[in-house]
Amino acid sequence: MNKRLFALILTMSLTCAAFAQKFEAQVENLGKYYRLSFTVASKDAEHFTPPSLADFEVLSGPAQSSYSSVQFVNGKVTHSESLSFTYIIRPKKNGQITIGPASVSVGGKTLRSNSVSLTATQASQSSGGRSGKNQSGGMVESSGVQQSGTPVTQRDLFIDVTPTRTTVYEQEAVLLTYRIHVRLGVGLANTTLTRRPDFKNLISQEIPIPGNEIQMSMEHLNGATYRTGTILQYLVFPQKAGALTIPGLSFDCTVIQQDNSLDFADAFFNGGGSIGVQVQRSVKPLTLTVKELPKPKPAAFSGGVGRFNVKGELLSPELRTNEPCTYRITVEGTGNMKLIATPSVTFPKDFDVYDPKTEEQTEATAEGLKGKLTFDYTFVPHNKGDYEIPAVDFVYFSPEENRYVTLSTKPTKLHVLQGTRSAEDVEREMELRNSDIRPIIAEADAQSERVLAWGSLIYWSLNLLLAFIAFVAIKAVRKYMAAEADTVGRKRSKAVRTARKRIDAARRQLQAGEAVPAIGALRQALSGYVADTFNRPEAELTEETMSELLQTKGIAQDTIERFAKMIADCDFARYAPQAQAATMAEELFAEADKIMNELA
Repeated sequence: MNKRLFALILTMSLTCAAFAQKFEAQVENLGKYYRLSFTVASKDAEHFTPPSLADFEVLSGPAQSSYSSVQFVNGKVTHSESLSFTYIIRPKKNGQITIGPASVSVGGKTLRSNSVSLTATQASQSSGGRSGKNQSGGMVESSGVQQSGTPVTQRDLFIDVTPTRTTVYEQEAVLLTYRIHVRLGVGLANTTLTRRPDFKNLISQEIPIPGNEIQMSMEHLNGATYRTGTILQYLVFPQKAGALTIPGLSFDCTVIQQDNSLDFADAFFNGGGSIGVQVQRSVKPLTLTVKELPKPKPAAFSGGVGRFNVKGELLSPELRTNEPCTYRITVEGTGNMKLIATPSVTFPKDFDVYDPKTEEQTEATAEGLKGKLTFDYTFVPHNKGDYEIPAVDFVYFSPEENRYVTLSTKPTKLHVLQGTRSAEDVEREMELRNSDIRPIIAEADAQSERVLAWGSLIYWSLNLLLAFIAFVAIKAVRKYMAAEADTVGRKRSKAVRTARKRIDAARRQLQAGEAVPAIGALRQALSGYVADTFNRPEAELTEETMSELLQTKGIAQDTIERFAKMIADCDFARYAPQAQAATMAEELFAEADKIMNELA
């Protein structure tokens, strides 16, 4: 059936019965700001008149966004739609503030919203340089999604890097924080680092983003309101003095825009008419001024730069001859923990001492690696008596104090008791073992020569058994290697299971009252399923691309269309007002479960 004919029949079959019009106001606390939304259950509203907002600084708005949904349930078709007018506002005073009703005209009838109240505790301090008006040509900022064809400028979306410091000593930690700034009205879908940076003369460690989810917050910059979040963090340790360059980075960003040029039928079959636009953003190189550590360096310098404590302790409660014992040195603090050298411990001369075992327990912080290092020294005393492990010096450089700091452990007294066996007993036992082993081995060798003589039945049986075992082993290894090489196949087999786990995690966010983040996680689970199934980067997947890929897998056309609509609805709901997103979330999750069952 022709798409346009189907759409015409669908439109004529929609329920046209009149329903009670609703015009509701809702205010949501965003921290320093508030989102004020007015929603009417019709897309044909006009002549919107807002209430007085004299007690607020209007940062953006009114942003206009619409929502439309068609559902087929038990052969019945239902249609719902709404239109929202959204402001981002900041109170000018503290205390209880009441916002009066707004009005709008629908079908010749004037509707009035309810009044809403809020309690402001942090009033804004307005100034000419931080006003809520756009100072770049008078364009009205919008919290809705941009229309297709709208250029995404550097003012609309940019990424910058902030170092914790730019002048440091060698080995001193520097935290690099890369933040993305998205202006209201720009529908950011995802951001991907183009390639890993090459940090020359720097030791680096990436700090994972908690939950692998960018946490966005509202920020007012240069007269515009942005959603800002940390997308990447690196901890770097300069390895040489002088001017060191932090390389510039490039990111691929996908921005969702609404294409209203599509008619109803095309929008229905193309997931609601939203498109993904690829833009690239770069961060300029950054220069660090690295100072050389003061000279001369102390002879016992550990290589540590930061703040540390040191402790020495004997772990063995009782020392006996010819029994292994353990002495431990623990270094705790913050700095370049992984570059600290093993402390030198002087043991009594008649002790056997083995190489120390090192264990690291650290986490990356803004000041460097924080945690502790443990060095375990195993030694064996051979004579009873009283001994001493002298104090161990630990020397590090403190950038805060601009000097080398020497810490020392306390001397450790050792009282060694006589063990159960003397050194002579041990030596005699070893000699006895050696003498007993030799004839047993010789006799066994002679017996083996007789049994495994060439041409005997056992000889041929063992050879056949070994050949069979080798054949089976080779087949198993080849099968394992083929399975390991088939990364695409393994991803496909796990794609549905991984997607369901992500959907369950998103549902838990929804149950916790976080509707918008939950919808974002649901959208990522759906696109992640396609990326894993077809081994394609998520940044390259548009709605059209995903539909084409699913068709190659032989999935029913109806399922593909519903999948595409789910993606479009998720993109819309992520930037819709909170109340509207919460209403849509339950329906989206229910539909997602059905679609994943059909894709399995």
